[in-house]
Amino acid sequence: MNSVNSEINPLTVFVTFFKISALTIGGGYAMVPVLARRLGKKGWIDQKDFYNFLAKAQSIPGPIAFNLSITIGKEVGGWRGSIAAATGVIIPPFFTIVLIGAFLTRFSNSIWVKGFLKGAFGAILGLIGGVLYRMIQTRKWNYFEISIMILGALLMAFGSSYVIFLFVIIVIIVYAGDKKWRA
Repeated sequence: MNSVNSEINPLTVFVTFFKISALTIGGGYAMVPVLARRLGKKGWIDQKDFYNFLAKAQSIPGPIAFNLSITIGKEVGGWRGSIAAATGVIIPPFFTIVLIGAFLTRFSNSIWVKGFLKGAFGAILGLIGGVLYRMIQTRKWNYFEISIMILGALLMAFGSSYVIFLFVIIVIIVYAGDKKWRA
């Protein structure tokens, strides 16, 4: 991982995250592959470290793009980089939502708008699938983690309540963790 680099100033971090946020349609997970590629090209962070930061950002409550910007911003520019990256990620969607909210109701029945939204939805699914694929590739999996993932997917697909899903997963993790710590 990069340590805090004094050459990367907060304005550069802000502009980088602002551009990515402004030009990526589809929200946080759609930004993930773009962030990985762009930050890698800049030499700020390599792919393995990026996906480690992504895993950490997913464990923090809140929007993934915001969490990721804070963690990576801190890594490349310290606390100033963290603030700059978070601000750069927040500003474009805020103003986009305000503008779209003002105009979308007026044009919501347009076939052009409906077509664009359907196309964007398909592209976003592809981007999210690509992120999942890269995460699976960069991670070392053991049988326990694979079984938890499969169990979780089955409970979500066939279960009617997320509460049951969460309870079962927590019990399994606590039980397995307790056995692991005793050994």
